[in-house]
Amino acid sequence: MYNNFIRSEKYYVKQQLPRSFELQGPSETFVKLPGLTLPFYHTQPLLYKIKFEGKCYSPHSKGIWLYLRLMIDDYLLYINRLLPNTANRYQYIGEYQENHNNDHLGGFFWFSNSPSVIACSFSDMIYLNPGLHVFDVGTRGGYLVGTFPTYVQAGVLTVEMIEYDQYADIGIKPMNTTFSG
Repeated sequence: MYNNFIRSEKYYVKQQLPRSFELQGPSETFVKLPGLTLPFYHTQPLLYKIKFEGKCYSPHSKGIWLYLRLMIDDYLLYINRLLPNTANRYQYIGEYQENHNNDHLGGFFWFSNSPSVIACSFSDMIYLNPGLHVFDVGTRGGYLVGTFPTYVQAGVLTVEMIEYDQYADIGIKPMNTTFSG
């Protein structure tokens, strides 16, 4: 049995700047949180472990939905699939007739109907083939119920990159960042 020898590990941390992002209204697509873009270029497959931590704030007494999701090369990561950041992405998952239900898969979602501040965080991982890859955190406001503005504040994106020996079997295969619908 091969021991999955790790050839290298690297860590990157980036803070959201400006520290507060105001989400103005409902949307079917995600917008990037400013200041969290991280580009990486590599010539060997890498396992990325990604974590976002921040706080989400709503000053409203009416209902709000807020979603956060990892974006890679402008695609949205849904557990082990990359989907286009389009209003009809629900069609590629097949179970639902709207994004509201799909956007609960992985990532982060929040519903509130009172003024509140909460810790909002999610983590994900993906094993990527070589190339240039750009990581972002996307957010959107729900359209079924929505009082705006809402806020994402003080976000921190942490990325761990692990390169395994070329013969290592880690249980998942590297993927390309192309539409996998």
